[in-house]
Amino acid sequence: MKSILSTEWKNLLRMPGMVFVLLVLAAALGFTAWAGLEEYRVVARMETEAKTHLRQQWESMGPSNPHSAAHYGTYVFKKNHALTAFDEGVNGYVGRTLYLEGHRQNELVQSDAAQGDILSRFGKLRPALILQIILPLLLLLFAFQSVRGERDADRVRILLVQGVSYSKILFGKLWSLWIPGMLFVLITLGIQISLLGFSTHLLGRALLLAIGYGLFYWIVIALALWLSSKTEKSYTALSWLLGIWIVWVVFYPKVTYSVAALLYPLPDRVEFSAGMKEDRSALLDGHNPEEEALKSLEDSVLQAYGVSSKEELPINFDGLLMQADEEFGNRVWDKHFGELYQQMQKQKSLVQWASLPNPFGNLQSLSMGAAGTDNFHQVDFLQEAESYRRVFIRTLNERHAYGGSRTGDWGHKEDQEFFNSIADFQYAEPPFLSLISQQMPSLLLLLAWIGLLGIGLAKVKPKISAL
Repeated sequence: MKSILSTEWKNLLRMPGMVFVLLVLAAALGFTAWAGLEEYRVVARMETEAKTHLRQQWESMGPSNPHSAAHYGTYVFKKNHALTAFDEGVNGYVGRTLYLEGHRQNELVQSDAAQGDILSRFGKLRPALILQIILPLLLLLFAFQSVRGERDADRVRILLVQGVSYSKILFGKLWSLWIPGMLFVLITLGIQISLLGFSTHLLGRALLLAIGYGLFYWIVIALALWLSSKTEKSYTALSWLLGIWIVWVVFYPKVTYSVAALLYPLPDRVEFSAGMKEDRSALLDGHNPEEEALKSLEDSVLQAYGVSSKEELPINFDGLLMQADEEFGNRVWDKHFGELYQQMQKQKSLVQWASLPNPFGNLQSLSMGAAGTDNFHQVDFLQEAESYRRVFIRTLNERHAYGGSRTGDWGHKEDQEFFNSIADFQYAEPPFLSLISQQMPSLLLLLAWIGLLGIGLAKVKPKISAL
């Protein structure tokens, strides 16, 4: 095997223009990695400065009414994952700034695409783009040329006469191309991790990335070797390989996404907002005391305190009313967004399992997931932010109710110490095991391809007749 690897690498380097291609590829990876890291640093610095500024504003707000503070609200930012510099995923198309306030749940804003950046609409150049499309295509072509070169020179016959099995020759070619391909991946990841700062969590995600790209490269090379060995004419093999590649990268992903959207449709923004508004209007509105739901709430509170009117209450009923409105709004949010997230998860599952004929789709899923730039991480951030918003607003409403003021006293103010006691939003990424669980279908399908192609390479017979 060592001699086969050595021979293959020498033949590879002898190909016309090979050194130039490798240098250009390395330079492109270096540039995209540097550009991604620089953008990550700039965005991270801007968001840190904005977060610090907003917290300073909150802590210097001065004495204020708690409900006024709830309307004052705060902003939270979807922090870019460290590996965003490797694979941007959906980050260029979704917002990363969320305004949290009382009575309503807002949408993310400030996406690159929404700000009119034309280039962002096509996705930014990241190492993942080169490692997913350009490098595998080169490996595919090199694998084809390797088999063709052996047959043109009739070296296969000589090796077989010497007692080398054809499957051993093919596996030697496979590893001779797989190792250099993986070196590009590992060097790129190694540089990024070293520049971003080492952590076990980041290392685990980088390892998942390396596994995903390694499996995909093995599949691409093995498929090219198998088809090149099975077909008599070289142009037939090349046509098949290029056709498969175009279907994998261009057509099949669009078909699967279209089918997923057809089977599990998502409501458009106008329809979704109208549905939430309709359900919200049917429930208690904290600013409209004419609502029928107010009566039952008021009666229960009066009965609990043993008084006959709100004015006799030792607490501020307005704060309870505001919190009741929040609870009703939370139920509406849970209903509509819960249904939305279920549909999104069904779409994702269908796309993953429908990618059995297309390992490229599984690689994309793994790459975005490990980089923290897929819809799974997006939804997790929104849910964490909403959970914080509920605690944030409930704390203010309960202070408004039990902080010493009476019903109707909107001039009551809390001191700055109370507002400072409310912790700032801190987002924790999903545990690594939950990420593995999300990506298990993609891993299993890639492994299935490995098994099938491994069997195919072991059983293929050489075609040593003239081309």
